[in-house]
Amino acid sequence: MFTSQLTPVRFLAVLLLSTVLLAGCSRSTPETKPPEAPQLGIISVDKAVQSHPKYQEWQNNKQQAATIKEQLAATAGKGIAQSQAAINLPGNMAASIQSAVEQEFKVKIAAKQQELQARLLEQAGKKRQELSAQLEAYAGELNQQYQPQLFNLQLKLQTVRMDEQQATALKQEIDAVKAEQAAKLSAKEQEMAQQMEAALAPEKAAMEQELAAYAAQLNRELDNKLSAQTAELSAKLTQPAAAPSAADSSLQQQLGMKQQEIKVLEEFILNDIRDKTAKIAVERGLEAVLTGQQVNVRAVDLTDVVIDAIKK
Repeated sequence: MFTSQLTPVRFLAVLLLSTVLLAGCSRSTPETKPPEAPQLGIISVDKAVQSHPKYQEWQNNKQQAATIKEQLAATAGKGIAQSQAAINLPGNMAASIQSAVEQEFKVKIAAKQQELQARLLEQAGKKRQELSAQLEAYAGELNQQYQPQLFNLQLKLQTVRMDEQQATALKQEIDAVKAEQAAKLSAKEQEMAQQMEAALAPEKAAMEQELAAYAAQLNRELDNKLSAQTAELSAKLTQPAAAPSAADSSLQQQLGMKQQEIKVLEEFILNDIRDKTAKIAVERGLEAVLTGQQVNVRAVDLTDVVIDAIKK
């Protein structure tokens, strides 16, 4: 008998939240940048499905199911008898069911990671704005401190007659003053980057704990789901009927298994596409992925990238 010993592979997804770069604090000349537009992706689901390695197998199963239905229709009115071969679930069906459950786990974990990362990025954006304002103010103070000195040195270089050695020494003094100003600004940027990291550290730790708890709960839910599906299919395949012919009984069993295989394959294909799309979207920093809709915004077409990913 196929029992509830089939459980989804347990693995704890680790939150991969990249260190937030202090983009606003890495310039040599302070300036205010406009907010970036939301980054969107788009994918043709139909094209991705038709390019999936399992697509042809799915189509073949659908054709086989249609043929079985035609054979059953030709012998309509006959009952479905119990068959000893249907008591145990076939191994390939059991593997397909477990694979679908594992894919569901991956997709839901990826969605949770996106949710947590979006929350962290929102907090990082607020902190970055605060630190950027501080850096700009500090850069202004440095300019007020060093500009008069640089102005006097450059004016002297341009107006005072001097030999080549004196001019070279004056240029070196100007360069040294500029380097001192740049060094102070760079040190301030590093200090603020450390402040950013320290400010986000507690939130990162809390999100990792939240993801761990979610993964444990999801594992329990999927264990129960797998057990329920197994029991339901076993009950259906072993349910006694009103003594139909052996041929009809065999066809009904084949049709039931074939329909289940079709469903499992369909869920596997769609979940695989969703999983790869979610992963690529996170890697590219996209906020959302649309499914072939026409919108008046710029969007990155991920279809071919996703197809390459599912073929690997």
